[in-house]
Amino acid sequence: MSTLPPNPITIERWRDTSRPQALIAGIEAVFFETAGTQAFQDAATREAFRDRWLGRYLSSDPDHVWLALTAEGAIAGYLVGCLDDPALTPRFADIGYFQSIAHLTWLYPAHLHINLSARYRSDGTGSRLIEAFVATAARAGSPGLHVVTGAGMRNVGFYGRNGFLEVARFSWPPSPPRERELVMLARRLA
Repeated sequence: MSTLPPNPITIERWRDTSRPQALIAGIEAVFFETAGTQAFQDAATREAFRDRWLGRYLSSDPDHVWLALTAEGAIAGYLVGCLDDPALTPRFADIGYFQSIAHLTWLYPAHLHINLSARYRSDGTGSRLIEAFVATAARAGSPGLHVVTGAGMRNVGFYGRNGFLEVARFSWPPSPPRERELVMLARRLA
């Protein structure tokens, strides 16, 4: 028997909310609160960053946007995902590392980004967001899903607890000066 109180956060598909457009500001607030990049040289650079890691999903994949909502209707976190293999999908051509892992993305084509405000972490909310997306991807017939993150990042453990295994480790960009070690974590669905 669990001694934890029930989780007051509800998980809802963005398109099914009564006010999807009104929630964008809350989604963006969580995005920038949790982003690894906090300083931008100008507004255009900030907007390009937002479009790359969030905006393209909101505009192209609204059926795969899941929200964690507080009892008051505020955004506690979100998951944006896509069922298309990013190595074969032109709208992801600007993310060069997908070509270096294309030999694996076809096995795990669905992919996601998840962000939670700090106060809503470690309470099961992130796992509930992932399971909502997993159910959708499985129903659509996707054989698997993946995420790419920095090796040694805190979220690697979170994904491991949610059934993801490391299937690749690589440096990006592939040569200095700003080379960074990344991992591809994947979960089979079929």
